[in-house]
Amino acid sequence: MAAKSTRQRRLLGELVEAQQHAFTAEELWGAARDSGSPVSLATVYRTLGLLESEQRLRRLDRGRYIACVPGHHHHLVCVSCGAVEETELCTAPPAKEVERRHGFVVQHHEADLYGVCGKCA
Repeated sequence: MAAKSTRQRRLLGELVEAQQHAFTAEELWGAARDSGSPVSLATVYRTLGLLESEQRLRRLDRGRYIACVPGHHHHLVCVSCGAVEETELCTAPPAKEVERRHGFVVQHHEADLYGVCGKCA
């Protein structure tokens, strides 16, 4: 059953899509308040959960989130400045090899790579 689309959820979805960097739930809550919309922090967390289940965002480390486009990709997260970049390059072993070696059938995977970006290096 799909979640009811409310004005608040639509606003939060728009605010998430407009984010250029990783953000916290509290930062999103502040952006919603700044827009003049009374949104509870609980609504922010519920909406983040829904957007994550729809693969429109991904939860990173330290309670941060990043807006995503659906489809297979990974994130490069700078531990120095916090910049996040999407990459289609994949470090995971091929699913067929995992199945052959371990008898494990991969349905999907997520991997974010943490390091230092080119600007901070």
